[in-house]
Amino acid sequence: RTASSTRFSTMASDPFTLQFCVDDNLRIFARMLACLDRVGKDLYLEASGGQVSLRTLNAAQSAFVKFHLRPDFFAEFVLEPNASLSMKVYLKNLVPIFRSVAGVSKVWVQVASGEENYLRVQQECSSGLRKKFDLAFEEVTMINAVYSPDSCLNCLTADPMTLLACLNNFPPGLAEVTLSAGADALTLRNDPDNIGLDDQKDVGLRTELSISPENLHAYMPNPASSGVSVTFSLREFKALLSLVKELEHRVTLRLEAAGQPILLSSEPRSQTGAPFSVESVLATVVEAASLGDEDDMFGDEPADEPMPFAPHGGAPPQQQQQHYQQP
Repeated sequence: RTASSTRFSTMASDPFTLQFCVDDNLRIFARMLACLDRVGKDLYLEASGGQVSLRTLNAAQSAFVKFHLRPDFFAEFVLEPNASLSMKVYLKNLVPIFRSVAGVSKVWVQVASGEENYLRVQQECSSGLRKKFDLAFEEVTMINAVYSPDSCLNCLTADPMTLLACLNNFPPGLAEVTLSAGADALTLRNDPDNIGLDDQKDVGLRTELSISPENLHAYMPNPASSGVSVTFSLREFKALLSLVKELEHRVTLRLEAAGQPILLSSEPRSQTGAPFSVESVLATVVEAASLGDEDDMFGDEPADEPMPFAPHGGAPPQQQQQHYQQP
């Protein structure tokens, strides 16, 4: 990575495949990158048809996050005619550039692909200082989580502050949390024997909280079911809720069953809409006793490497890793 203030390229001066400028939405863009950094190590950036998507996947392949940015999110947007771009860049190199944007008025992001591949970030500060950073990237085939929202018959929409306030009651370092959508209330609880706690003095402590439908913006459990309970990773869930809170959006959760992924999205509080959308897929725990012989994770034959997402048009693989049903 290099930084320079001697030359500042504007949108039209260099032959880049992709160029966009962010000004009014700069803080939102920085928060998106920070959220992705809390989930995965790589940023997958795709640009086509005047739109940009930012995605990542965690190391356990149990959490997939995607931000979809529409053209009106940017102050300027230039993509070469009939061009598309799919690339991967290391988040630990990119996120520090956007860590402090209080004094930055504009940021240009430019991607050069061809004989030399690099991602250029240029910042224009209100003080007059100009900075330039060049990062290496890798061209990749874009991948997507494979899921079906139509199969999720339990849906709820809430203020993220409500859910975060509940989660703050759980012991620090808790690895997983269980969410139950019943006919009368939404319940959050932990496994008292959870070995994922950092502080072992809290092992055996059970915490359970219930939220009545009146405290949710919308609550639509499956009327044909007595309820559904799913267990999933708490770290990524809290990171996403914190981002949705900062965006001043509501969060929507769609649940199907234990072992099937949770689908998380956001919606603006106002009727004017937003120039971006947030989508996430979180894997849920599969009880070992519920697995058939064909799903035995500890059989004699090792399973192929699981992959919870597939290239465009690809079919989802049917493997499991540890106790997670991959989305």
